[in-house]
Amino acid sequence: MNVLINALGIANSGGFTVLDKLLAELSRADSRNQFYVFLNDTDELYSLIKKYSPCELIIFKPVLPKGSLLRIVYENIYFRPFIHAYEIDLVYNFTGSRQFFLKIPQLIKVHNLLFYSKDLDTHYFDTNNRFLWFRHIWFKRIVFKFMVGNSEFIEIQSRHVKSYLSDFIDVGEKHFFIKSDVEIKSEYFHATKEYDISRVVKILYIVGPHFEYLHKNLRDFNDAMLALKKIGFDFEIDITLTKSELSASKMWDQSLDSITNFHGYLDQLNGLYQDNTVLISTSVVETLGLHVIDGIKNGVITISPDLHYAKVVYGTDGYRYEIFNSASLVNTILGAVSDVSNIDRRVQAQQKYMVSSEKNKYDSILTVFSEVINVQR
Repeated sequence: MNVLINALGIANSGGFTVLDKLLAELSRADSRNQFYVFLNDTDELYSLIKKYSPCELIIFKPVLPKGSLLRIVYENIYFRPFIHAYEIDLVYNFTGSRQFFLKIPQLIKVHNLLFYSKDLDTHYFDTNNRFLWFRHIWFKRIVFKFMVGNSEFIEIQSRHVKSYLSDFIDVGEKHFFIKSDVEIKSEYFHATKEYDISRVVKILYIVGPHFEYLHKNLRDFNDAMLALKKIGFDFEIDITLTKSELSASKMWDQSLDSITNFHGYLDQLNGLYQDNTVLISTSVVETLGLHVIDGIKNGVITISPDLHYAKVVYGTDGYRYEIFNSASLVNTILGAVSDVSNIDRRVQAQQKYMVSSEKNKYDSILTVFSEVINVQR
């Protein structure tokens, strides 16, 4: 089986993590397979190229980063002769695009729901950001909706993704493959951390350089932290941004600087999952939300919005707050750290839910590839 892996367009740590897991799966395939991986030629992705280049099954094809339009042109023009020359059996579009006029099976992976969320649309309109909605959502929605709408085989990470897509496209005749991107071996899960309200609480907020996009909803976090500070709550913030990044943002109140540890981008976050840590997610939409999943696996309290995606991915035992309501977030934080007798039960329930949920998904991308090729035949 010869497969072209189209990973062009990866731009955040979540994408790197999932691509790393994919490459690890491919590296364990048997010698009858060959994988050609097209990805952006960036410093961040070079570490993955270096890591997996010794594997003869994986051949990397780095491409200089291109904008969305140039990327579409590149994929539809350059991929065609490559597919013919290397006798490709399947194109795996890892970042949600697709190519037209190809006569071989294509599998699209949808792990970006920004263009398929009614909640996010409402947020843009309610905050009078219609111009940003046109820039961030409208045009890309037209392009990706057309691509996904004309695709027969779609890979998703969670069942809620199909329901979100169904608000914008007809999903009735499509083949969906729910594939696990989460490691569920026992060694990846840790005991619940200890919590003591009499000691300083660590508030952990994991976000990348795209933090000002409205779907990340930094405003809820900022306003809740100001409210906690005002009432004299003993806490400090750990955030995966630099001080200069946040100082330039209108969404961040610099009076929080004195209680904030600015970590910037971190390859490994394990050192931040400590006792008395509460991980906060304010995202309007997620396909998985790997930062929350990692928090659950590491045994810390996680708080996320009371939205459909969060209940499906993280289970119903987690702590929730009413989105766009900073007072609700404050009350949830205070209630969670005071809920000492139930914290362990709730965290362990989330871990069990996650294991059960992931076991019900495809655990091998090679199985998915084979099924797509067989259905097409």
